[in-house]
Amino acid sequence: MTSLSLSVRERHDRALPSGASAQSVTVAVLGELDIATVPRFSARMGELVRRGHVRELVIDLSGLTFIDAGGLRALTELRSRVERDGAVLVLDGVPAQVRRLIAIIGPARGFRIR
Repeated sequence: MTSLSLSVRERHDRALPSGASAQSVTVAVLGELDIATVPRFSARMGELVRRGHVRELVIDLSGLTFIDAGGLRALTELRSRVERDGAVLVLDGVPAQVRRLIAIIGPARGFRIR
């Protein structure tokens, strides 16, 4: 059975008005990012991006147990959307296997990995 859990942590800039969205959002991905879970992942990420004022979106993949082509596509589409909004997408805790897949996709995809 495919499972995915997303945990969101926001860091607010004190200079923003009260009630404004976070400057930095970290999303911990636990489980599998595949054809069955991508719609939920994409919907949740869309909610975060639509709120605005996010300058950095960090996706923590240290809890990722599986990713398929759909998951990679979702990350690529998310990167494009975040950059269109003037923010940065950072992939953190990327498992070695996923690093290799991203390398195969090529540097033109522009992922920031730490």
